[in-house]
Amino acid sequence: MKSFCLKILILILVVFASSQKLFGQEIKFKESKQNFGFVHEGDTVRLSYELKNIGNQPLIISNYEVECGCTKMESVNIPIQPGASYILKVSFDTHEKYDRQDRTLKIISNAKNSPTELRFKGVVLKPKKK
Repeated sequence: MKSFCLKILILILVVFASSQKLFGQEIKFKESKQNFGFVHEGDTVRLSYELKNIGNQPLIISNYEVECGCTKMESVNIPIQPGASYILKVSFDTHEKYDRQDRTLKIISNAKNSPTELRFKGVVLKPKKK
């Protein structure tokens, strides 16, 4: 009897895990990598990443992780409905940064493919002479 109950429990867990993969929210970015080119130290780089919820449940972006405080992302305060698109806005402060920069952001959400990684890179030149 215990063996039978254990098998039923395992079957229920497998079905539940499979349904989460088949039915749920999934985040897809139009472009997950960007190159901002050349900027001068002290400039603020503004980037936009277009995403789409390709799942069938509302997508909720709850947080993000970055390597340093120089990168910020605007909060997403609404659920992104199935089939809907949204523009994530990211800023990179180049103060005290110089030369090649290569940064990543991890987007934390309720998507089955979370965390999702975004990346940007470019070159920060010496500040403009005044």
